[in-house]
Amino acid sequence: MSVTTTRTDLLTIEGLGHVYEGKQRHEAIGRLDFAVPEGAFVSIVGPSGCGKTTMLRCLSGLMSPTRGTVLLGGAPVIGVPRDLALVFQDYSRSLFPWRTVAGNIAFVLPRKQLSAAERKERIDESLDAVGLSAAADKYPWQLSGGMQQRVAIARALAYRPTILLMDEPFASVDAQTRAELEDLMLAVRQRFGMTILFVTHDIDESVYLADRVLVLSKSPSTIVASLEVNLPSPRDQVGTRELDDFVQLRSKIARMIRDQSTRRPSAPAIGDSESPS
Repeated sequence: MSVTTTRTDLLTIEGLGHVYEGKQRHEAIGRLDFAVPEGAFVSIVGPSGCGKTTMLRCLSGLMSPTRGTVLLGGAPVIGVPRDLALVFQDYSRSLFPWRTVAGNIAFVLPRKQLSAAERKERIDESLDAVGLSAAADKYPWQLSGGMQQRVAIARALAYRPTILLMDEPFASVDAQTRAELEDLMLAVRQRFGMTILFVTHDIDESVYLADRVLVLSKSPSTIVASLEVNLPSPRDQVGTRELDDFVQLRSKIARMIRDQSTRRPSAPAIGDSESPS
């Protein structure tokens, strides 16, 4: 299944599958085929335990899939690509507590390729993008959870990746902070024109943020639907969520996930591309 687009496909996944071998063999991913166009924001949702995190590890090069190929910019992903960044759910463990906010961001910037002035410019711009310019000299343990996750996002931005992978990045924060971080991601995407693949268990979040939502089946996962999100921009936490198209699409996805949680699909519906109805 390929995402239909006039833009160039930046990330291409073909026949991806993964099996955990051991005393209890577990097939986490059955077969995944999809593409993420350059500049797109694609969300992925599915039942609990459907292999979303395993998929991201395979896409990022942290894990070699059992079968299939992952192409980034047309080149096979073997190991972690230089032009890819990954933001995890557990932001507190991804930051160095002994480094300042600026120091955490500087850690990912190559000294040999950037001058001191260029590194400072990258740090300042990234902190400004996430609204933390005043926190450059603070330490992560002095910040709230939401602010720590902003630092993790700023670090990814400073690296200037061609694609940003996000693994349920807002799952550990309160509802108000989550809404603020969602709007932050929309602003960041607008500012940097970044390609984003966003894994979440929150259906409303997946629709609010994305151009397209991929719905995974129960493990071993396949793609049961690829749904285009035709919502006006800029999006608003209140107004957008009140739109009939938003309500209908989030309800459609919720029914799909409920069905996948209660029964195994009779056959993978690879290539099911729909619009809200």
